[in-house]
Amino acid sequence: MKCESVIGNIAKDLGLDLRTLSSRKARVDSEGTRKRYCDINLSTGDLVTSERMDRESLCGKKPSCVVKADLVLENPLELHRVSIHIQDVNDNSPTFKKILIEIEIRESAAKGYRFSVEKAHDADIGQNAVQRYSLQKTDNFIIAVDSNKVELVLENTLDREKQNEIHLLLTALDGGSPQRSGTVVIHVTVLDANDNAPVFSQNVYKASLPENSPPETIVIKVSATDADEGFNGDVTYDFGHGSGDDLNAFYLILKLAKLKLVVNGAPVSSYLSVNGDTGVMHAVRTFDYEQFRSFKVHVMARDNGSPPLSSNVTVSVFISDVNDNSPQILYPAPEGNSFMTELVPKAAHGGSLVSKVIAVDATPDRTPGCLII
Repeated sequence: MKCESVIGNIAKDLGLDLRTLSSRKARVDSEGTRKRYCDINLSTGDLVTSERMDRESLCGKKPSCVVKADLVLENPLELHRVSIHIQDVNDNSPTFKKILIEIEIRESAAKGYRFSVEKAHDADIGQNAVQRYSLQKTDNFIIAVDSNKVELVLENTLDREKQNEIHLLLTALDGGSPQRSGTVVIHVTVLDANDNAPVFSQNVYKASLPENSPPETIVIKVSATDADEGFNGDVTYDFGHGSGDDLNAFYLILKLAKLKLVVNGAPVSSYLSVNGDTGVMHAVRTFDYEQFRSFKVHVMARDNGSPPLSSNVTVSVFISDVNDNSPQILYPAPEGNSFMTELVPKAAHGGSLVSKVIAVDATPDRTPGCLII
């Protein structure tokens, strides 16, 4: 009650004459405390509050209590015991200790996982205290409440790549009339889990490399991205399984120096390399179109999560031909100084066969032509 609120008419209750209250120096003394919570209006005989009477301060956790006072009158001396019953009213709203609650939840958390939330406090008691909680509608969470705790329950799994933070509004409501409430914002940070494998920018890569290209020639660059973050999203490149027209199978392991399989009698590492950070593939030595024209390798992109996830892509390398071989004459076989003699009969008619020349070129599908000079 506010100061100077009327509690009751004590003069009427005690049958006292209003005209004598002043002359008899009527006053109210509080028992057991220096504070005077009430006083008497000498003109009306009303018992009024002289201090704000707060149940939370006077009664503690009790729903009600009694404040005792004495009405004193002089000439002659009279003493009347007054008991004032203090009862709770709904004058306090539920409050949370913090205005913002921070929670970190890993996106791999299973449906049904629970996260404890600090309860709201209401200085009132009984029905005027906190009665229920309400969580603003959300796709991922519901609120679970019992007499001892308040928990945030994961109703649907999280995906950091779609939503990396969520803001929730939790409301505590009391049962008073009028009803009072208090709110707190819950900020949920969704932590990354390694749930995404690297994805290459193309399903298949094709590269063309002229034969006799010098070492360190760039063959092709492969590129993959990972939707995760941090170490889970860091991608490194390596070779996987490969096969080609002239290669039955070969493997490139993480450390190329450990390779034991060969291509045309040479280690695979002596033909190709891949930069683990950039995905750039280089020729380590020259290629000969006349030995093999194409081959395939599988490049692996792997993240640094635990456990790591990976994906593979096929890279087809085509060796293009350059004119690096001269034709060879097989017949007639040159003698010594590369000249040879054919005898032609005098009686030979026009169109008669004089000689036949057979020549070959080391390049497949390339037929030499002959020119008379």
